[in-house]
Amino acid sequence: MIIISKIRTILLTISVCCFPAILAAASDTGLGQELDAFDSILNKQEKTLSRQRKASLDELKALQLSVAEIKTQVNQCIKTSQESIDNIAADFELIGEQASHEDKLVAEKRNSLNMVKEQHEAQLVTCRVLLLRANQIGDSASQQQQAILASQLLTRNDTLLNHLEANLMNPSEGLNALIDFVVSTSGFDLLYQHRYLLALFIALSMGATLTFRFLFDIYIVRAEPRSTSSFARMLLFALVTCSRHYLLMLLLTGIFAAYFLYLGFSNAQFPFASLVTIGLFLYVFLTVILRVILSPIKPATALIGLDKKVAEKLMRRLRLLAKLLFVGFLIFSATNLHDFPAAVTGILRNIYVTVLVINLCWAAWLLGNIRGLANSHLLRTLIILPLITSMLADWSGYNNLASFILIGIAGSITVWLLTQLVIKLATDFFDSLDEGEFVWQQYLRRKIGVQPGDYMPGSLWFRFTFSLIGWSLFFIAIMKIWGLSDASLPAIQALITEGFDIGPVQVVPSKLILALLLFALLLSLIGWLKRRLHTSWLNRSRLDRGSKESMVTLTGYVGIIAAFLIALSIAGVELANLALIAGALSVGIGFGLQNVVNNFVSGIVLLFERPIKTGDWIVVGGTQGYVKKIQLRSTIVQTFDRADIIVPNSEIIASQVTNWMLNDSMGRVKIPIRAAYGTDPRQVEKILLEIASQHPRAITRSQVVDEPWVVFKEFGESAMLFELRLFVTDIDYHMAILSEINFAIAEAFQAAGIEIPYPQTDIHLKSNDSAVSGDSK
Repeated sequence: MIIISKIRTILLTISVCCFPAILAAASDTGLGQELDAFDSILNKQEKTLSRQRKASLDELKALQLSVAEIKTQVNQCIKTSQESIDNIAADFELIGEQASHEDKLVAEKRNSLNMVKEQHEAQLVTCRVLLLRANQIGDSASQQQQAILASQLLTRNDTLLNHLEANLMNPSEGLNALIDFVVSTSGFDLLYQHRYLLALFIALSMGATLTFRFLFDIYIVRAEPRSTSSFARMLLFALVTCSRHYLLMLLLTGIFAAYFLYLGFSNAQFPFASLVTIGLFLYVFLTVILRVILSPIKPATALIGLDKKVAEKLMRRLRLLAKLLFVGFLIFSATNLHDFPAAVTGILRNIYVTVLVINLCWAAWLLGNIRGLANSHLLRTLIILPLITSMLADWSGYNNLASFILIGIAGSITVWLLTQLVIKLATDFFDSLDEGEFVWQQYLRRKIGVQPGDYMPGSLWFRFTFSLIGWSLFFIAIMKIWGLSDASLPAIQALITEGFDIGPVQVVPSKLILALLLFALLLSLIGWLKRRLHTSWLNRSRLDRGSKESMVTLTGYVGIIAAFLIALSIAGVELANLALIAGALSVGIGFGLQNVVNNFVSGIVLLFERPIKTGDWIVVGGTQGYVKKIQLRSTIVQTFDRADIIVPNSEIIASQVTNWMLNDSMGRVKIPIRAAYGTDPRQVEKILLEIASQHPRAITRSQVVDEPWVVFKEFGESAMLFELRLFVTDIDYHMAILSEINFAIAEAFQAAGIEIPYPQTDIHLKSNDSAVSGDSK
């Protein structure tokens, strides 16, 4: 007790000496000033929301972003304060309960802890109040924002009938406005003013086009990908071939657009001519993309397995949609540049939306001709019905609602197609990496130690992680298209980085993704480490082949376990909980997984004891062949017919195993021979020993094994039976040696006139003539 009291006194002395620094850090006014600033900001925001004049959408977005930032900081404050309070509670447990007569140092420490605890508790209460107020302000701002958006979407303007009536009553108004627009703001006079420079641009574009086509015909056509090439290579080749066809238009419209944009930024105004060139460039670019995907120019092949007629129909419809987008771009650009009559812009909008919706519905219905979407009636209906609804809403004067639906559907389809393309390219990249399609990929596979035909280590986890990230971004983009507020993005970011609770478990998506990526990278690193061990480091040791293979295999398994534990730790999983789970599963393992555990332990015994090695010729039960691979649960044996047989490791440990190549590759070959009676046995012996000694794999002189010899086994029924026995350097060539020696024996016996008899039986029939003659009488 005296020793314990002294130790406690020493600890308290150290803590009291160090406590002033702790108290100074706790009493720092930096955090308090931040909390006061947050309180002031929230007060201003509450006044903004409670005033009679409604806040605008921009004000509400800025308010929500500010609230989201405050919530992030306040949540961090709550987390830090709670951790500090928990640490102080642990210090109180270390000191123990307050006694009637306490040591002075203990009392001072207890008072100091109480002071710090009160400060952190007050800070925690303040942060929680600020969080509550921030949540209330955020909810109020979201409600006002939703009300404003709903009001805007349901705002009704003039209907289609109103526009028709106004234009019929004053038909010249639109024509006059158009003439005034061409004269005043069209900007086509710039084309004449810069005619020489534009002519130079045209000449340069034509020269670049001719040069590219010349190089294409010489070099690029030779590199035409095969039908079995990767999707990325076929896509690139289709893009190049289509660019060859449209290069002149792309260059002309691109250079003109860039030049007019430069003039527009220089003069702080954009004439209609510059917008025309931009629209033309976008139209040509979109046409190239459609040709690449649906109908590439030969010699490129189709990227999507569509019927030719279906692809042509879909291509025509989508090209018409591209033209409509170009026309719409020009119409709405002109209405923004010039003050056209409301009736004219309204009727143009109604006509444009009607034609656009009809073509979109037509294109959506053509999707049913694509293989895999033939039964997608529900999907196509869910696309077509909102499109028709948007057209009817536009006719009825609900222009904002019509635009919201059209942009939402078009944006969703576009984002989905882009996500599919990116994931397809990523999948193609990982496939080519697994196959080693390119030279650098083959070099990387050799460095990591991946055998031909095997997958890259960690490839599956890379694929899964990339797909998870891609589809997560897709859903965020979809929510953003359909009205996700800017203030929600910080909340989603906080959800990804800080996580959420599922019961007692906290899930942090960012940590999970980082853990998956790190696990995949560690698997690749383990593959490289195994290869270095196998090809370089272990070759410098005096270990035998079996020991080296066991070291490499065990290193791989230990590395995988370590990578798995590291990934779990990064993902936020407490490793102490794994011990509890393992203890809980031990009962189930003991009863339900006995065979699996038995095979697993047997695999470890095989790796350490090494009774068999990769490449050994073994016989297990009725199975005979070469050991192809030794795993923890089973061993793969390849028979002489190249059939792979999976043998549980427990069977190899528990049963009798014949290993022809355990310590060395030497083995004995027995060859039975028959010679006809009347042959000199010594001559047969001499011929057989001469043949055996001349074989290159026969061991004729050795202190370990016997020289070849001939055994005169017995006198058979139809021949004398001999057996040639010889040891060979590599029993792996048993069948080849047996065949070669049999050929040599047949040739030697034929040259010596020795007959090799075959088994025969003579049957002699005896007739009783007297009995036969007696019966006839």
